[in-house]
Amino acid sequence: MKNFILKIVLFATPFLGILVFVNYFGDAARLFANDYEEKMAKIIGTGKYVTNFGNYDERLCQLELIRLKSVRPHTVIIGSSRTMLFNSRDFPENTLFNNSVSGASMEDIVSIYQIYKEYKKLPEKIIIGIDPWTFNDLSDQNRWMSIASYYDRFNHVESHESNELMKYKELFSFSYFQSSLKLMPKFLKGNLDPIPTTNSHNISATKLTDGGLVYDQLFRESSAKEIDNRIDEYMAGDIFSIENFKSISSKNWSNFNKLISELEQKRIEVEFIFIPYAPKVFERVKNYPMVLKTEVMVNEFAQLHKIKVLGSFNPNKLGMDKSYFYDGMHCKEEGLKKIIESKNTNK
Repeated sequence: MKNFILKIVLFATPFLGILVFVNYFGDAARLFANDYEEKMAKIIGTGKYVTNFGNYDERLCQLELIRLKSVRPHTVIIGSSRTMLFNSRDFPENTLFNNSVSGASMEDIVSIYQIYKEYKKLPEKIIIGIDPWTFNDLSDQNRWMSIASYYDRFNHVESHESNELMKYKELFSFSYFQSSLKLMPKFLKGNLDPIPTTNSHNISATKLTDGGLVYDQLFRESSAKEIDNRIDEYMAGDIFSIENFKSISSKNWSNFNKLISELEQKRIEVEFIFIPYAPKVFERVKNYPMVLKTEVMVNEFAQLHKIKVLGSFNPNKLGMDKSYFYDGMHCKEEGLKKIIESKNTNK
């Protein structure tokens, strides 16, 4: 029996070693590259754009960008990937920084605001992206946990436990291995690091000095058929983060009210922005009453507080057909311009 167990251990050890090696050095989600986000932020701090970056912790990157920022921006955008393409050309009248993160939740919004506050770099104006899942407690958006301490301090509650030990479980994860294995060729060639560039449009995605994003070349140059296929694929499964949206979250609505109240007290101007779905997707989304209710409630709130609103979840209100979209829920740059032109005046 002992010999059998010994043989199993000897047989399994090399495979376990390979698993850990690939997960650590391929590191699909940048769990173990502790300085990766700082490298990106430092490049942007030198006035260069940054490209060749892969999966990384977008929240920690925002923390580094704010921490290293030498000039306080006039206007800040906090939203999800749906607002990530906005840049200074869209708001030329003032200095702007885009702090949007993928799948942003209400926790992300207040946490990023809190980072600005603690580093004493609050802007004069904050544009808040309102997503269909912003007030959904069951959105499954938990990436904000990497900056949870700022969320806790905003709410004056005891800090969440550290997730530091949790990430080491991924060293033994086969699913993480599958993702990390794809990055091993780059690791072996030594080209996993973010690269500074003066070009805003590159083969891979590029982050601009104002925090805005430019998609990779293949995505930017997608054909109409490829975009149609993406929209169909998006609709083939559950609609991102709204399938279990049964009621407006009292916790998120409370945080939203608390945040706006604090911004008003600090005399920081506020705007809300809604990014539409592609028309075909919105026809299905109309069957999700809480999404529609979200837009109504936020618009009513904005009117009461004399806050400007841009856009809508409904592309028809903005005169946007499928040609304005990259996929089911992300607008092209031309679409963002249409949204800016839709500005209401609740003041």
